[in-house]
Amino acid sequence: MIEVGTQNLKTNSLNPTYEVTPGEGVGIFQLGDNLWHVLELIRTHRTEYPKVEVSWDEDNPHKSAITVHLPYLTLYFPPSPIYQLLSLINITIPLPSSSSNNNLELSYETQILSSAHMPLTRARVGRLMGPTFISKAGDKLDFPGISFTLRSDNLGDAGFGPREDVVQKIVVRPREDEELEPKLISCVIQPNKGITLALDEDHIIPITIGETTSQDLLLDLGAPLRKFWKEDDRLSKIWGGGGDHQDGKGACFWNYFQYGLDFLISKDGVILKILCHSNIPETPLFQRYARCPWILPTPSGQLDLTSKVSAFRSHLSKSDKSEEYVEQIRLSVPTPPPAGNGGGGGGKKKKRNGSPNSAAMSENESSKNTSTTKEEEREEEGDAMILDRLVEGGLDGISNLGQSKLIGFDGLIVEQDKKSGGICSVMIYRDDTKTQTD
Repeated sequence: MIEVGTQNLKTNSLNPTYEVTPGEGVGIFQLGDNLWHVLELIRTHRTEYPKVEVSWDEDNPHKSAITVHLPYLTLYFPPSPIYQLLSLINITIPLPSSSSNNNLELSYETQILSSAHMPLTRARVGRLMGPTFISKAGDKLDFPGISFTLRSDNLGDAGFGPREDVVQKIVVRPREDEELEPKLISCVIQPNKGITLALDEDHIIPITIGETTSQDLLLDLGAPLRKFWKEDDRLSKIWGGGGDHQDGKGACFWNYFQYGLDFLISKDGVILKILCHSNIPETPLFQRYARCPWILPTPSGQLDLTSKVSAFRSHLSKSDKSEEYVEQIRLSVPTPPPAGNGGGGGGKKKKRNGSPNSAAMSENESSKNTSTTKEEEREEEGDAMILDRLVEGGLDGISNLGQSKLIGFDGLIVEQDKKSGGICSVMIYRDDTKTQTD
């Protein structure tokens, strides 16, 4: 596991007080909240949380669980290709002997559950929560939506009896008969057309490129958290159609960070393109968006952020229009030089044995082999281009960020993280020339 995003702030006093609600949450953190929302809460309460650590499996960040570590609290987001939902909250209660450094106070309904001067014991849990079964090991008390773990070196061993056993950990989790409800249940992608959102089972929102308007978005999704006008000419290249009248001056990005969605709106108020973000750790846009629960249905099953690019290739076709978009994206950012261009210090130098002619022949053969390898890679990757978001600025001091590949299909652009292989984002567009001829 690795830790990133560590923040250390100095404060004169830190007295966390949390209301514990079984099956629902702890303080401001509610089960079912997405990772982006939780991190936004932490950012707006920096004084209360002077140290924050976010960790994941660096070998498989796109398939990894994510854990947020706070003073006394651990927030757990299980691995999922669709959601990043807070599913478990772990509260660590300091030892009573360290009460001088223990400012943690927990409450349940109108009662004090635990504080520096009132340790949480087995007897107190029973008085507040009622009777329950004890685990076979005798060190855990389970209730619907919450459990209490007792210390192995409890006070009962000191002669006070088992009723005075002290709780060392509290776990708040969903009740067995309840499921977590995300703010956005699903986002079904249809290349060359748009997306269908489900805020809940009864609230289905079709969003069609070239038809759905900004007014429709306001009614269905509310106001965007940010609007960004296309003041940079490079953005017209990134989003395609450099000379297209629809993507001309006045077009605006609407950012719905809470849903992991961006919309490009024309000056006439019509949706031109849609971008769905996956919020994968170790990618440049991690923590900036919620994970959009996007899926792409195919005859052999649905594709998601963990799907391989080969799966997209087997179900989607290339088009001249998609190549145009990808090429424009490539031109807007620098492409790293190919390996082995002389000036690199990491490669081994070959010894020149034999005559200059044989050396020339060897170099020629090596060049042919390299060319063949590149052709094979090119054939395998199709129209994949390199995107390096670090050159755009705003990411100074952040390490372990890699490049991504852009692969163009008919009505869809896929961005793949080169390091993990996960799909960072997908952009849906409409080829008007094709729709007019169909």
